[in-house]
Amino acid sequence: MADARSTALLDMTLLPPLGEVLDLAAAQLAAWMPQQRWYAHKGAGAPQVEVAGWAPLRIAPDHVSVLLVAAVHLGDEDRPAVGGAADGSVGSGPDGAPVAPGTAPGAHPGPTGPREPDALYQVPLVLRRPEDAPAPEEGAEIGVLAVAGGPLRVDDATRDADGRAALVATLVSGDGAAGPGLSLASHRTRPGSPLPLGRAMRSRVLAGEQSNTSLIIETEGASPLIVKLLRVLQDGENPDAVLQGALTAQGSAHVPAVVGAATVRTGAMRTHALVAQEFLPQVEDAWRVALRLARAGEDFTAPARALGTTLAEVQRDLAAALGTVAADEGAVRAVLAQMHRRLAHVAAEVEQVAAHRERLAALLDTAAGQTWPAMQRIHGDLHLGQVLASPERGWVLLDFEGEPLRPLAERALPDSPLRDVAGMLRSLDYAAGAVALEHGVDAGSWAADARAAFLEGWAAEAGTPAPAVLAAFEADKAVYEALYESRQRPDWLPIPLGALERISARGAGAGSAG
Repeated sequence: MADARSTALLDMTLLPPLGEVLDLAAAQLAAWMPQQRWYAHKGAGAPQVEVAGWAPLRIAPDHVSVLLVAAVHLGDEDRPAVGGAADGSVGSGPDGAPVAPGTAPGAHPGPTGPREPDALYQVPLVLRRPEDAPAPEEGAEIGVLAVAGGPLRVDDATRDADGRAALVATLVSGDGAAGPGLSLASHRTRPGSPLPLGRAMRSRVLAGEQSNTSLIIETEGASPLIVKLLRVLQDGENPDAVLQGALTAQGSAHVPAVVGAATVRTGAMRTHALVAQEFLPQVEDAWRVALRLARAGEDFTAPARALGTTLAEVQRDLAAALGTVAADEGAVRAVLAQMHRRLAHVAAEVEQVAAHRERLAALLDTAAGQTWPAMQRIHGDLHLGQVLASPERGWVLLDFEGEPLRPLAERALPDSPLRDVAGMLRSLDYAAGAVALEHGVDAGSWAADARAAFLEGWAAEAGTPAPAVLAAFEADKAVYEALYESRQRPDWLPIPLGALERISARGAGAGSAG
């Protein structure tokens, strides 16, 4: 018997059908998923989880790797929206962890029945015999299932070397996968050219990943890659794959080159599942660079100016690849109406914002009569944490997914490039605010100089924006931040309030950088 076990550690013929096993795992997923950093519905109560679809990626002698899409059903209570993040990433918390709009403590799950799920999550799994399984990586184990034929341990495939290899193999081979309710297809950026991967592959999970899970893949004689597993699935093309793919095709050095991707279909939904691109090791992000220099009082104007130029060049390439639309009266009116609604909502909750409401509303009205740049595809969630400082290539922009909690259809629409400009201006302001709060260092002048230099670099390539229009976008961002800080970090509320004071005090014709 011992010899038989050594050659057939996981005899699938002794187990229930794999679909039944995965259905049993749904209850364990319901307990495990809310504890993960990428779970976007924290605070909405315990979810109900159903298997929307699955497909085997690899059936090996000692384990099975499965790509699974989990349908999450939440409670039906009305849940208030949550504002933007402190570092400039709307829809995430102070450490970058996702915060779901419409979540509140105490929500309870309703009956699943035939109703549509509240969310679909991509959750690849590895199944093994507990007695034969290697020691799990930290955070890998989801649970153990008691099934006919013996127990099975269920692990997160992204935290298992065999599971990661099975995911990457779909991109390397170009093969797809299919199973009940789910199909997967892989695509290479340059058809016919293999990905630079081989047998001697080392892999690990990227530390600190928030709304998705990224795998670092290293092989001898090849540049490292990062493979992003997109966790929350929505119908449509994911901007992270589309925009960075378009920039790669344009030959831009300001983004990591995309080398491959995979799409997944379950039910009527089809979207991106995986994106593979070059990985830049041992580089700092711009947030850490800015914090260090702001604390030390070291000049940041030259890097900030270069960052502005980089953003303008990336926006130029996106416009060339994906087109533009005129910012006509209807488009402008729609953007400003959204800003007015947000201002009214936040002012009703945060009294310090209410004190600025009249002047900010007047600013938005003034912006309506100014010249707006053409609308185009943009980053959509730009802040210093989304930029890497590469010694060889300068500033490199990351994560073009947009605000991850906005509907995918909205993120695929053209938007104003000034939204990205305002996001970076706010992030530079936050760098100064962070060192003041955490280290007692007054970096106000540092931030003013950096902001002015950044805007100068951008305008030299893209043209000088109408001051009231840019101020409107920055005010809108600061209003978002004020709501978040009032709910989550009241000690940080003075940072966005200071921006609102500065913008509203200058009146409708004010500039933004300063």
